[in-house]
Parts: sequence; C-alpha cells; structure tokens
Amino acid sequence: MVWFPRAAASAGWWQNRGRMTQPLIQIRKLHRSNDRRGVEAIDTAFETTTVFDLVTAPRGISLVERTLEAPLTKRYSIGEVFAPWARWDAGWVAEADGAIRGFATAGYEAWHERLVLWFLYIAPAWRRRGVGRALLERVDGHARGLGATHVWLETSNVNVPGVTAYARLGYTLCGADALYYGSYMPGETAIYLAKPV
Repeated sequence: MVWFPRAAASAGWWQNRGRMTQPLIQIRKLHRSNDRRGVEAIDTAFETTTVFDLVTAPRGISLVERTLEAPLTKRYSIGEVFAPWARWDAGWVAEADGAIRGFATAGYEAWHERLVLWFLYIAPAWRRRGVGRALLERVDGHARGLGATHVWLETSNVNVPGVTAYARLGYTLCGADALYYGSYMPGETAIYLAKPV
C-alpha cells in the first residue's frame, strides 16, 4: 500500500509541477527475519529538555512537566524488539527508497480485548512527517479487526516527545508505575496510555 503523508500537499513533498520530490512511504507487514536488519538499523535516540514527574493523590495521578537543567538524550535498546519476552504477533514497517524508516509491533490480549503497542520507532530524519501516524492507523485497524476495544502502551516519563505525539493522536493517561523499571532504568517511571478504537 502506498501512503501519502497528510502534510505532503502543503509541504510540497512529492513532485508537483516541477517541485522537489519526497519519497513515498509504503506501509506493509513486518517480516520478522527479512526485516530484522532494517528494523535494527533504526536509531531510537531522542532528546528532551523536560521530563514528567509523577504526582499521586489518594485517588488520582497526574504528570507534571519539569524543565531539566540540561537536555537529556535517551536511546532505547533496539535489540528488545526481537527479545524472547517481546510477545508481539503483528508488525508493520514504513519504507521509503527501499529502506525501513519506521516500524510498529503489537500483540492482542483477548481476555481484556486489548491490543498492546509493543514498539513504535521512527528514524530521526522521518519524525514529524506523519510516519508514526500512518503506522498507528494500521495498528488501530488491526485492533478493530481483532475486536479489541482499545490500544494500550507503556513508555517512560522521560519520553516527553513520544507522550506528546501520542496525546495528539488520541491517547490518554490510564496509569503509572514508579517501581516498574527497577534497576533496569533507575529513576524512570512507567506511564501507561490508552486509546479507544
């Protein structure tokens, strides 16, 4: 399936009356073995100048954005995508010019009609171009096809750019766990977001 970014028309991303061209993005199913090298080539790093602090009350939680003294660069381990504990059973890649520019993976949990978004990573040069939106539209369609009532995900309180993007796409805070990461990612809090489909 060929996909045209929504912003492409206003940005002139494809050839139109002699303008510069932007490669078309194709969204297709991820093949675990054939696409592994391309998926593992994605740089997961991002930079943020703020983090979310978890504020709890007896019957509520909220995230309060705090400015850092210096920018923080975070890089997730791409090797986790193919780790034995990563229980995703469906995935999609976004391709342009024969290279994988982003991907998403998800797994269905039938007992509570939830599709878990396991991973969503976009190559840095392709962020804020609609690639993540296109992949998440595919995830949403898969969720509806399975009879899921919602898509659910976990991310870290330092992933302010990601949380902001998810919020623009309809995800809302549904939980948090300050102890979840333990010594794996000390000082970080797991936050949970969900979106009805």
